[in-house]
Amino acid sequence: MSNFKQIDFIKEIYFNRMGGTENEKKAADIIIEKVRSLGGTATYEPFEVDYFDIDEASLCVLSGKKDYYINVTGYGRTGCTPKDGIEAPFMYAGGGSDLELEGCEGKIVFVNGIHHDLYKKLLDKKAAGFLTFDGSIFDDKNKTDLAVRAIKKNTAELGELPGLLMRAADALKLVKDMPKTVKIKLQQRNVTLTSGNVVAEIPGTEIENEKMAFTAHYDSTRYSKGAWDNASGCANLMSLYSYYIKNRPMRTVRFIWCGSEELGLLGSKAYVKAHKDELDEFVLGMNIDMTGTIIGNDIACVSGDDAIKAFMQFCAAEIAFPVSVSTGVFPSDSTPFAHAGVPFVIFQRGGQGGMHSRNDIITALSEESLRRTTEYIRFTSERMLNSKKFPAPRNIPQNIKEELDRYCK
Repeated sequence: MSNFKQIDFIKEIYFNRMGGTENEKKAADIIIEKVRSLGGTATYEPFEVDYFDIDEASLCVLSGKKDYYINVTGYGRTGCTPKDGIEAPFMYAGGGSDLELEGCEGKIVFVNGIHHDLYKKLLDKKAAGFLTFDGSIFDDKNKTDLAVRAIKKNTAELGELPGLLMRAADALKLVKDMPKTVKIKLQQRNVTLTSGNVVAEIPGTEIENEKMAFTAHYDSTRYSKGAWDNASGCANLMSLYSYYIKNRPMRTVRFIWCGSEELGLLGSKAYVKAHKDELDEFVLGMNIDMTGTIIGNDIACVSGDDAIKAFMQFCAAEIAFPVSVSTGVFPSDSTPFAHAGVPFVIFQRGGQGGMHSRNDIITALSEESLRRTTEYIRFTSERMLNSKKFPAPRNIPQNIKEELDRYCK
């Protein structure tokens, strides 16, 4: 394997890199420059991001004794209330079953979480708005941040239903108090941001019509510096690039550092859309999302044929690398490719990494842990790339196709 120092590269992009921001572009430029320093070239492929700005979000509990406010964030893409807000009866509906939602018309409904089908139910039953929560009742407000969340674009197309998000501890108090009435305000605007994918390619020495893709997202969530999620995967990818540029395989390798994964897999979706005419050339892809934790365990999830799973297990045994290999669908940049017909494997190392929070810090990672995972990916991918005949069919089983359809709807 190469002598590329992965922790040092993580340090270079160890700052908040939320999708569509100047800092995300700064990280992209660092990746491009690093590729250049290794003797290659990389291009930046921009794409538009439909996002939102929350101008106002508030929740007032009208207790009948002493009104009080709860700190909230607005739920993106759910629309707006009138300027002076919506005052309506409060209702707790738990998991949002039909029984729990009985009589919710005209009410502001508290649910334990929101998803496409429940959002549609609330609209159909003519709720006035919804409330939900994030985190744990044990969160320290001084050490954690209240998330900003959004429904998916296809969910937003169902219609507007203003929603707010609060901390779990505040949710507990609210449901305990069970007020008769609450008042919500939400004002937000649609905005267009620019994100981008960084793409570099190493041409194969013999087989031109078969390629393998390597992907990792380089953006972070709003409050995180994203060491584990996913500067680690970016470093794995750069280490692989540094190896393959000096050891060109028989098949072509394309490296894609994806933007705005945390905003809904937008970079991989944009790449698949922009390069749809080339996708038939890809026999396999490998996605890396969160590795390097000192305490943890490695997994590989195959969105593809069982032969790929068997190959991954065989290679792991050959080099005595402990990894749990399964088949299925994983919520990362592998999924848009697999949904478009390209078999993909995602690699991850779980553990104490502080995902999606200010606690995603570099001290949870080690060079040795990063190196071990990268070496496994290098070993398996190089054997595939240099096989006279590719060792697995370009096939996605029907059960995985159905799972992909459900995830991507």
